[in-house]
Amino acid sequence: MTAIHEREEFETVAETEVDSRGRVSLGRAGARPGRRYRVESNPDGVLLLTPVVSIPEREMQVWNDPLLAERIRTGIEQAKAGKTIDRGDFSHYLDEDYED
Repeated sequence: MTAIHEREEFETVAETEVDSRGRVSLGRAGARPGRRYRVESNPDGVLLLTPVVSIPEREMQVWNDPLLAERIRTGIEQAKAGKTIDRGDFSHYLDEDYED
């Protein structure tokens, strides 16, 4: 995925040097510990860091299917409003050998 950014959108906030292990310190630029970034580069060697949030692959189905996402949102709103139906105990469907 390639992003297009104009130079005017950026300001210089720090200058840093790559260490012997290929790392740079981003603390002065406002990077927080534990934050994830997508790293993009262009032919001139310019690096662009974009904050990202990783989600499990199985949850991508919801992001890729707007109808499914809307159904889930509707279900959550119905549950918040107390619009649920008690369907009883489903424990008899569990496999006796099943362990968490």
